[in-house]
Amino acid sequence: MTHLQQSTTRLPERLASKIATPWNFWKLAVANGWYLYAEQGQEALHLGAFTNLGNLAIQQLRFLEAPKTAVVMALNNEEFQVWLKAPEQHPAPRFVGQLGSHWSGYGVKPVTDSSTEVEVIYAADLRHEWMGIFSEYEAFEVIEQHYDRRRNRCLIC
Repeated sequence: MTHLQQSTTRLPERLASKIATPWNFWKLAVANGWYLYAEQGQEALHLGAFTNLGNLAIQQLRFLEAPKTAVVMALNNEEFQVWLKAPEQHPAPRFVGQLGSHWSGYGVKPVTDSSTEVEVIYAADLRHEWMGIFSEYEAFEVIEQHYDRRRNRCLIC
């Protein structure tokens, strides 16, 4: 059994919210950390990969209080629902994909099909910046810090 297969055998846990919201939150224990998901109606989101539950709780609160400032990755809702109904039979959605658009956002892709490491590339208009290879937890932290620095310098925001 590979490292990725071992990390997808745990069951998702419904996570309560301290703020009234139509969003449902799910926490999943994976190797060395947790994933946080949110779903509502036809929308499913990956809210990040975390090495401690304190940062997971902060991300959930940030998403609820200031959703435009939170790093989120859209998921295919149908695939998410299939996994949620039978997590023992389907792999959990990883923190891989596209945050924002291909023209302005972050691409996160596995280094290899069986790798737990991901490559992160930032795009802004016609410029692309290779940010590095990280664990999913490190990738989330790097993206969040980069995004916050850019947002705080924005004169329009």
